[in-house]
Amino acid sequence: MTNNSELLRRIKGILMGGAVGDAYGMPTEFWTYNQIRRSFPNGIKTLLPSLENQLIPRNLPAGSITDDTINTVMILESIVKNQGKLNAMDYINHLIEWISNAKDSKLVSGPSTLKAVQAIKKGVPVNNTGYGNTTNGAAMKISPIGLVSDYKHLDKLMENVFEICLPTHNTEIAVSGACVVAACISYVAAGGKDIDEIWEIAVRVAEESKGYGAEFPSPSLSFRIQYVHKIVHNCIEEDAITRIVNELGTGVETIESIPAVLAVVQLAKGDPMKAAKISASLGADTDTIGAISASICGGITPFFDEGDVSTIEEINSLDFSKLAEKILPFSPYYT
Repeated sequence: MTNNSELLRRIKGILMGGAVGDAYGMPTEFWTYNQIRRSFPNGIKTLLPSLENQLIPRNLPAGSITDDTINTVMILESIVKNQGKLNAMDYINHLIEWISNAKDSKLVSGPSTLKAVQAIKKGVPVNNTGYGNTTNGAAMKISPIGLVSDYKHLDKLMENVFEICLPTHNTEIAVSGACVVAACISYVAAGGKDIDEIWEIAVRVAEESKGYGAEFPSPSLSFRIQYVHKIVHNCIEEDAITRIVNELGTGVETIESIPAVLAVVQLAKGDPMKAAKISASLGADTDTIGAISASICGGITPFFDEGDVSTIEEINSLDFSKLAEKILPFSPYYT
């Protein structure tokens, strides 16, 4: 294979991983870890339709994606439309149109994004619309920024992340979490496979991204990443998962979900299908943790259950090959 065909394979793996993790986690989103264990003693092992959930009354078939993948595709399409350039307002306009018109959009959208979109529609300046939003809605959609940024040029990568995050997630913790994800995606898109190096990148970026985004109270992301690193290296898988759920959490807050994502990448050993299944069995924000962890793993090991991918493409009208081909020329690793 040529360098570009290998790059294309990794980009496709990243995009497929995001959707697979999202679709696996969709049914159990906001279930507790114990609820999942009682209903699925062996964990989530296959794509499922939406399950009974008082918080999110969905009725979606197996393989359905949520806002994680929908926003990722919107940003990717916006980058392609603008010939590799970022245009946050172009993406926001697409997002507003989708939330306003798409069936079930409000049932699969995060709280911070919905709040920011309502403020933008009322004419609030975008510098203010994302203030106070600390959830993982920034990190969940950021992989296209990782695809068009070089993690070795970190200042530019972080600027790119901040531009996209500003309208909906203008807090230091949300931007830092998104920067960590974008840098990890950039690393695996470049051909990186060393999970130890992913941990090192994550800690460094969590520190160096401080100052991007408005100051807002939050624990230290780099500390949490190092803490969960010790857990997954010192415990067997089941004990590690129990500790992550009980000590760190797997909820929608960036400070919970990003350490959990990195833990899943480690526990899955870079296998995107395993990452999706582990994430779907964690409880809380299963779809977002699955989408991010499986996308990182998809760049490391771009091998998937073909039946699952076919179902996801058919149910959601997606074509991962075309999406990957569209974004390929704008990769810094394209030759």
